[in-house]
Parts: sequence; C-alpha cells; structure tokens
Amino acid sequence: MVKKLPKISSEKIISIPELKKILEDIQAKRELSSIERVTLEYATRHSKIDYEKGENLKKELLDYGLPEEVVVQIVNIMPKSIEEIRSILAPLSKVFTTDEIKKIKEIIEKYR
Repeated sequence: MVKKLPKISSEKIISIPELKKILEDIQAKRELSSIERVTLEYATRHSKIDYEKGENLKKELLDYGLPEEVVVQIVNIMPKSIEEIRSILAPLSKVFTTDEIKKIKEIIEKYR
C-alpha cells in the first residue's frame, strides 16, 4: 500500500540550518521517516552555520533591506567573497554598489 503524503497547507522559505533544527525537533518526539532521515543527513552535511547564528544573520540582513529569498540563500551559502555575494544579488533589480556589498560581507563575517 502506498502511503499518501500530507496535503501542503502553506509554504515558507527556510534556510538549511532552520530545516536541520525542525527535523531534529521532530526526531526528539518521534522516529523520522526515511525521507526525513535523508533530508536531516543532507542538512547536517550542508549547513554552514548553526541555527542561532543563522537566525541572527537572517534578521540582520532582513533589517539591512534584503529580500527574504536572497537572505536565505546567503545563510545557506555563507559567501566569502564580494564576487560570490554579487552573484547572489544579481537577480535583484537593484544594482548594489561595491560599498553596499562590502557592508553585506561584513555582516556575514560577524556570524562565520
């Protein structure tokens, strides 16, 4: 018998550290399904920052005025260079100056 997946009632953009924390919280309450286990393994391997630092970085970048989608990608990737940051910001209609990108880099470095 094929198990039905639950209906999606809402969507939210989350970072890899957030995903990891959510799955760890679920794991503390019950056994994870196979897909949840694989996803937790992925999140554990690819998370570049812990949950608290990620949330603080996310808040600071949102306060700086960056859109949530971009902020989540920055938290996921934790770019090290101005070029990496510029490529993450490229899809936005706003053109960022080098000084603005340097400021974003400074914010990221505080949480590394």
